[in-house]
Amino acid sequence: MKSILVIGARGIPDVEGGAEKNAERLFPLIASRGWKVCIAGMKRHVQSDHYRGVALWRAPSVGLLAIDRQLYAMATLFKAVRTRPDIVHFTGLKSALLLWAYKLIGCKTVVCYGANCHATPSSGPAKWIMDWAKYQLRWADRIIAVTPALARKLDGPGGLDNIHVIGNALDKAEHYPDDLPAPVSGDYILFVGQISQKKNIHSLISAFRIFAKNHPQMQLVIVGDWSKNSGRKQIEDLGDERIVLLGSLPRSGLAPLYRGARFFVNPSIREGHSNTLLEAISLGCPLLLSDLPETGT
Repeated sequence: MKSILVIGARGIPDVEGGAEKNAERLFPLIASRGWKVCIAGMKRHVQSDHYRGVALWRAPSVGLLAIDRQLYAMATLFKAVRTRPDIVHFTGLKSALLLWAYKLIGCKTVVCYGANCHATPSSGPAKWIMDWAKYQLRWADRIIAVTPALARKLDGPGGLDNIHVIGNALDKAEHYPDDLPAPVSGDYILFVGQISQKKNIHSLISAFRIFAKNHPQMQLVIVGDWSKNSGRKQIEDLGDERIVLLGSLPRSGLAPLYRGARFFVNPSIREGHSNTLLEAISLGCPLLLSDLPETGT
């Protein structure tokens, strides 16, 4: 039986993030076709040993995120040395920092490039790390770019002849129960996503408050976890009752929100192939999107 080790998805099911959503939907399908699939996750995001035919493995953890990331990188490499999977699937560019080591032990490697990591200039160690990860793509057996725009960013002057454009897919209707009540009522605009600087949430709120002057009945509903430097307190201090912060919700609980929204908004300044956008499309929700090539192609 052929085997796949998946590296980079923190865990499944119902873990927020694009890599995790793709892993939750894709790899059970691959397992159902006779492949032995193991997802290497992080301890706090993995609650069981199996999910729909996929084995789930927890990397060691000490409870400190920076150290846990290093432990994860080393532990997954040692797991590959022990189990010798036929394919190692990296769910993002950052997760492929040790790709060279996997090639040395004889693994075939696939890297999924699902976010434009170079949209905003960086400097120092962060830039060196990403440049090194990108350089190693020449040793990958296959590269998956989730949009043509991302494929063009990789296919630079040096050229890469192993890039394949495979977009994220729309969910089937049965993944979204239609008998759940919505946690809000009335007219509202919906944002869903892991909230960080790249999501441009403060610009969205500024625009909404201007818009709401002429539409006082409208609410802005924000769903998602907040990253460390996303400025949540600044938003809460506004004391605007029209801005509803729901925090993170399971994907099954999002269906009534998409169905009831006037429209779904994504103001992101950096994006791959947004899963929340695809969810909104699946449920027939009108869209308002930032003008990014990755969103349009």
